Amino acid sequence: MKANEALNKMMEWMEAIGKSNKTAENTWREVAHFLEDKELLDTHTEKIDEFIVNDYINNGKKITAVSTRRYKLSALRTFFNYCVAKGWMVGNPASLVKVNIRKVPHKKRQAQKKEAFTPAEVKYIIANTEGFWRSAVIIAVETGLRLGDIVQLEWDCFSPTHVEVWTDKKDKKVALKMSARLRKTIGSLPQEDDSYLFPEERKKYLLPDDGGAGRRTWFQQTFKRMLIRFGIEDKTFHCFRVTHASQRKKSGEDIETIAKDLAHSKSSTTVKHYIT
Repeated sequence: MKANEALNKMMEWMEAIGKSNKTAENTWREVAHFLEDKELLDTHTEKIDEFIVNDYINNGKKITAVSTRRYKLSALRTFFNYCVAKGWMVGNPASLVKVNIRKVPHKKRQAQKKEAFTPAEVKYIIANTEGFWRSAVIIAVETGLRLGDIVQLEWDCFSPTHVEVWTDKKDKKVALKMSARLRKTIGSLPQEDDSYLFPEERKKYLLPDDGGAGRRTWFQQTFKRMLIRFGIEDKTFHCFRVTHASQRKKSGEDIETIAKDLAHSKSSTTVKHYIT
């Protein structure tokens, strides 16, 4: 079985057994990147060995964090486990590979905690953006939703008092209170589509199998360039989740409630990664 065909079969299997869209998308993206990087799309799976996998995961020329490398390796193990179960390979080559920390630059050996945007930075970003990005920033600050959840928001998610969302990453339902600013922001949006708030951005974000363009990285790159232009360094859109959680904690809200609204299974995750 050719590797690209095996990947497509695995995606069908993940959908059939009820894996969340986010889990399936992330696994597909990591495996596809590996196959493209090593020029293996048309290679039969049984010809992929542990040396090829190790060269990809422990490439000393790539400035990639330990946690990222481990995530990539986990995705490859999932893929090759599926291939072994189908009889397309004898063994899983990724099971013989471990992340070699010595191949990772020192500053990338430990995960860096994301920082919250300062009130001045949030105000400046909102004042200097428009359209989708201005709305997305306000929604993120007010709700703590991830960018992927924001681009897929439906009009039916909103009521006069709450916004209800099934999150992509955890496939959990969260019910978030509608603030006055959020209500005003949503109310000012033009209804260009009967179902979705941001139909163009949603189509750009989704994978081709879901009818989209599969340009998720465009959002990350575009926002990063915006921050550089604004003179804000070492922060990403995800930092708005930290901003949201930290603001609520400072206002005296219970950490368990904040964790629930962020769709975290454990409040310790919220405290460790989202409270500054």
